[in-house]
Amino acid sequence: METNNPKEAESPDPEKAADSSPSAGEELSTKAVAAYEWWDNLATFHPDDPLWLGGVKFLIRVIGVLVLLALSPLIILGFLFAFLAVA
Repeated sequence: METNNPKEAESPDPEKAADSSPSAGEELSTKAVAAYEWWDNLATFHPDDPLWLGGVKFLIRVIGVLVLLALSPLIILGFLFAFLAVA
């Protein structure tokens, strides 16, 4: 027995219904992952690297840690302002 219920005939797929372009959050996340992977590949030690290059890569790692430490108070302050704006 056939029913002519339009709800049964149309079962929209939520993934297909969404816009195919990524959201701003997804784009930012993708860019952040790409930047981290670039930095990590730049500072990764390889067995065939000469000693001086290992030292340069160590300095790159130290600079990366210092940059993250310098940015952390600003990030915490940004979260504080965000929570205050929402409240």
